[in-house]
Amino acid sequence: MMQILLPLTIIATLLLPTANAFSAIQRPIHQSQTRRTHSTSRCNNVRLCATGFGGGDAEAGAKKKKKKGDSIRDATGIRSSLHPVTINCIAEALLLRSQCALGKTVDKEGKPINIDTSNIESDPLEIALTAGALAVAAIDQRASASEKDETTDAFSLEESQVISGRVVGVIMRMRELEQLLLQKATGAKWVVRYGEQENFGLLKKECTFYTSDENDEQSTTASDEEVEKALAELIKLNPLFRMNRAECLLALFLETVEKPKMNELKQSVPGGSDVDFIDGDRLEVLTG
Repeated sequence: MMQILLPLTIIATLLLPTANAFSAIQRPIHQSQTRRTHSTSRCNNVRLCATGFGGGDAEAGAKKKKKKGDSIRDATGIRSSLHPVTINCIAEALLLRSQCALGKTVDKEGKPINIDTSNIESDPLEIALTAGALAVAAIDQRASASEKDETTDAFSLEESQVISGRVVGVIMRMRELEQLLLQKATGAKWVVRYGEQENFGLLKKECTFYTSDENDEQSTTASDEEVEKALAELIKLNPLFRMNRAECLLALFLETVEKPKMNELKQSVPGGSDVDFIDGDRLEVLTG
């Protein structure tokens, strides 16, 4: 299949549940690329940001010849996987949501933390903006590292768009993907039999509650709150549990949202949409 580098507008349309979320990744990504490629310029032209051509002087041209980043990858054309950075951003979103569930509803600057789509008081656009900001921060950090470390390559504009689209796409669908994850994990008998729920980033109590036939509304609500608090505590305290959950959510997003749409359009994104970051046993459960 021939790879086509999709423009940001198409990526947003395909990966985001709402069109309004497009602006959440459009502005931050363009701003990030501007800061990265023109630190002394305030040019907002996306093509200039992507190519780095801005009519600079001889000194700028000399700096450009000093190649930064991973020279081996540049020579072979093999790019770094986009998945680790994406997974880290999703894990960060899970951590922020857990903090909200435990009572911390504002950030260090005193601004409300909008990251949970199940919160009826949260504006979906604000959630998308928060998600986009997580992606941009990670992309900027990678760009800074590439300036100092020759084994690290900065993400291209297209790669940055894909990372942001996936991060925003997963976070905007977080609750739906978590329900699907519960459905997949509880449907695999060996997961429950051998107590492997945490390898999927799930609580045993969470799985039990999902499969419960409890009909009393008041009791169910109380149990739901209890599970949410226990889940938030473990996500906050256990980075491995948090990472397992983030991996599974991204895998489900790629398998159920991105890959089907790319196949339908006979197109692909930088790095492809294959789930190559999860072991075979978990992948079989998630795709079964």
